[in-house]
Amino acid sequence: MSPMINNRNVWLGLLLGVLGAVRVWVMATTGTAALPHILAALTLLIPLVIFGVLTRSVWPAAVGLLVVVVIELSLS
Repeated sequence: MSPMINNRNVWLGLLLGVLGAVRVWVMATTGTAALPHILAALTLLIPLVIFGVLTRSVWPAAVGLLVVVVIELSLS
C-alpha cells in the first residue's frame, strides 16, 4: 500500500476529483443544475476518479473533470 500513497499521480487524480466534486457542489447550491444533471456528473466523475487511482493515472480523473465542466457549460 505504501507505493500507492507515495505516488504523485494518485494524489493529483484525487485532487482533480475533489475539484470536480466542488464544481458539482457549486452547481447544486446555486441552482444551476437540476438533480438529473448532478447525478449524471457524479455518475461519471466518481468511477473515473476511482479508476484513475487504481491504475495510478491522472488521465481518467482529468476526463471526469472535463465531463463535469461540459455539463456545467451546457447548463449556462
